Amino acid sequence: MFTDIVKKLIKPFRLVSLLTTYALGLGLVQYVRSLRSWSFAIQGFIFLLMITLGAEALGLLSQVRRQIQITRDLTDKQKHQLRMLLAVLAGTFLTVATTIFIGWMVSGVLWQGWLSLILLALLAGIVYYLTMTIQEITAYEILGEVLLFVIIPPATAFFIQSRDFHRLLTLTVIPFVASYLCYPLLLSLKWYSADQRHERKTIATQVGWERTMVLHNALILLAYLLFALIALLNFPWFLLWPVFLTLPIGLLEIWLMERIRRGRKPLWMVMQVATTSVYFIPMYLLGFAYWIR
Repeated sequence: MFTDIVKKLIKPFRLVSLLTTYALGLGLVQYVRSLRSWSFAIQGFIFLLMITLGAEALGLLSQVRRQIQITRDLTDKQKHQLRMLLAVLAGTFLTVATTIFIGWMVSGVLWQGWLSLILLALLAGIVYYLTMTIQEITAYEILGEVLLFVIIPPATAFFIQSRDFHRLLTLTVIPFVASYLCYPLLLSLKWYSADQRHERKTIATQVGWERTMVLHNALILLAYLLFALIALLNFPWFLLWPVFLTLPIGLLEIWLMERIRRGRKPLWMVMQVATTSVYFIPMYLLGFAYWIR
């Protein structure tokens, strides 16, 4: 039980999203400019990872202190040990992030755009932490996620290597915001009954089961419409066209969701695989195109 609680720090979908969106940003700067330093690239990823894990540890520490359901099977001594462990982990993660930041300052590599992104990353981490700990705003955790796991990583990877903005950065990120949102919406549907019993505020419990299903399906279609739109905005077609090979997976996910609306048994595992595929496979295809060009 003790170990299971600590494992809650590791949220695979979010961490893989952090890694892949960061790699996507590096691929873009490799395509339009050239990589200036692999050392800075690695440091930038570790910095974002430490902020993320630090926020996760602090959020879990706050939940343990409030002695909510996750600690109901622990003794008082175990709760104290768990609080100490989470505090040490949070302190370690944030200390590593601070050390990297100080190293950048000392070496004189920080510039206004890079510094602004660092401050935005810290703000996103704070927002993410607050949405995990303040029950009244828990439903808005998804907004902190989008900032921390979709928008900031590729921008950080790009501006660590280049001081010049490029329009492809914005065009690249926008469709993935829509496809990322589909996964947390799916999870809020999967755990809808449990969240209602424990009075947790999620998107599904706030707007309703059926509206969440409609929103989930609409976001899948919106992601591909946005890919089509950026093609019209002179995004290189030879980079973009493989993304549309994953459209049948998106349509399959929409069909599976419609099955539930008609009263059929949910195929949650299949739907989770389909939803993650709609997000990660286009990212891989686009990122791979960036890296090999």
